[in-house]
Amino acid sequence: RAASNALQLQVNSPVFSTVMEGVAGGAPLHDISNKTSLIATFPDKGSHGSQSLSQYPANVRITRQAAARHRALQQQLQLQHTESMAVEAVSNLDSLDARDSQQCHHYVVDIFSYLRELELEHRVSPHFMQGQRDINATMRSILVDWLVEVAEEYRLVPETLYLAVNYIDRFLAHVPVNRSKLQLVGVTCMLIASKYEEIHPPAVDEFVYISDNTYKREEILHMEGMILNRLKFELSAATVKVFLNRFLKAAKVGECDQTTEKLCEYLCELTLQEYSFIKYRPSEIAAAALRLALHTMRLPSWSPLLQDVSGYPSEKLQNCVAEMFSLFRKAESNNLQAVREKYSHAKFLCVSTLTPPETLV
Repeated sequence: RAASNALQLQVNSPVFSTVMEGVAGGAPLHDISNKTSLIATFPDKGSHGSQSLSQYPANVRITRQAAARHRALQQQLQLQHTESMAVEAVSNLDSLDARDSQQCHHYVVDIFSYLRELELEHRVSPHFMQGQRDINATMRSILVDWLVEVAEEYRLVPETLYLAVNYIDRFLAHVPVNRSKLQLVGVTCMLIASKYEEIHPPAVDEFVYISDNTYKREEILHMEGMILNRLKFELSAATVKVFLNRFLKAAKVGECDQTTEKLCEYLCELTLQEYSFIKYRPSEIAAAALRLALHTMRLPSWSPLLQDVSGYPSEKLQNCVAEMFSLFRKAESNNLQAVREKYSHAKFLCVSTLTPPETLV
């Protein structure tokens, strides 16, 4: 009883009120009936019922630790709530395609999980050009620039172009190629990609024609066999375009419009020509393009839904966005203009004529 009375006196004392005001950020605690961690710092039944004022600093330290644990718990619960909301948002995003059997909305998560594994499996070394003696990164850029024109001329779907460049890089990463045969490799990779993606792919003779009869039909067919064997017939690839389609779908839940979508596509195709972007994952390039396009159009930059769908927090995209921003700003003065010319047309909403932002801030 003596200990109980002593505790009651301490709780009601001005000293205790002052201490609690410091812990609670200036707000006195009038009801501590549920604050078991605070009460536990005072004498128990085994004590003599008295506690000197000199012992209060220790009690304050313990109380602050309890408050810190409480704040940490609140932050953890908030994080769990945010993650739960993000998962629900993704679920709702895919449920929009419930009536479209071609979208396979039940398997979207599994499909993109597989694609993220695939992009790592087929990733080439960012230094593979060092193994080539007769060609260099500039020649590769010229080849891709020409293939952009070929894809436009034959109205091929964008996926075909991305897939062709993927095959080119994977082949060049392992096979030394003479510069006189580089265009043959490009033409043949476009042929293979067309067969994979197009409903009505161009015939072999069409590729003989677009190469200005530089290569014969037999040469293209022979190179096709070489490339297929080198790729081990693994023709499915996780390209930038595949991930961009997914991320744009999430962006359209917000304020993303068609101009922003075309700007994303333009930025991604600019990176196809640049050997330096091989060091980034296709999913990272797609996310960075969307991040930069939203910034350019002055739209909300990176929502929790976009972060969850893409798998990239905004800060992890900084390097890729910065390099893409530099590419965007110098596109007008670049010697290779196929991509910029393509996206200057009305069907692409003339996005290549947009003025890049001054800064990334």
